[in-house]
Amino acid sequence: MNSIRWIHRSGLLAMLGGVLWTATWILVAFTADETKDVFGFSERGWRTLLLNPAVLLFMAGLAGFHAKQSKGSGSLGTVGFAICLLALAAVLVGNITEFWVFELFYGTQDPGWGIMWLGFLLLPVGLLVLGSATMRAKVFSGWRRAVPLGFGSVLASLILLGIGLMLLTGSGAQEGLLKLVLHSIAMGWAVLGYAVWSEKGDARLRSSSFGG
Repeated sequence: MNSIRWIHRSGLLAMLGGVLWTATWILVAFTADETKDVFGFSERGWRTLLLNPAVLLFMAGLAGFHAKQSKGSGSLGTVGFAICLLALAAVLVGNITEFWVFELFYGTQDPGWGIMWLGFLLLPVGLLVLGSATMRAKVFSGWRRAVPLGFGSVLASLILLGIGLMLLTGSGAQEGLLKLVLHSIAMGWAVLGYAVWSEKGDARLRSSSFGG
């Protein structure tokens, strides 16, 4: 598979990741803190089966986005890409260790959630840096060029709002905002993936991505 076709397909992978990520949190909402199964799986099961692959698919989409503009985005783009990749890795490691290390051996999920939140905090930083490089590179056309910057701005705003609410009203007010952050992540990666897949509007390449 040549690099152009791989970059193109990486956009589809990111969009699929958005679907899996959203499905995970919808299903998890019905598991009632591990006390109830949905289709035979608890929260641990759904987050293992769906969320981990979703994060890997996000990484693939991110790699494709960066590869497409790497020559034009320069060192700033590389730094943004690295921060985003580190953020996603933290989410992945936190999700795995929350259930399969910390809860299993130490009876607590808190350290795993802490690692995941480190990823959530790093992600908007990386997206804003990557977004600045993307605007400067001018490789993507039209609205596609603003996707990482917009995605990062939305996440940063939601997280800062959450921190403010936590300081003012306590942690109990955060559940609804957390759901909004989680679904915004899915939407952001889906839009980023579509930006990669739809760039240039090359119908021939788009057709070949499905037909091999």
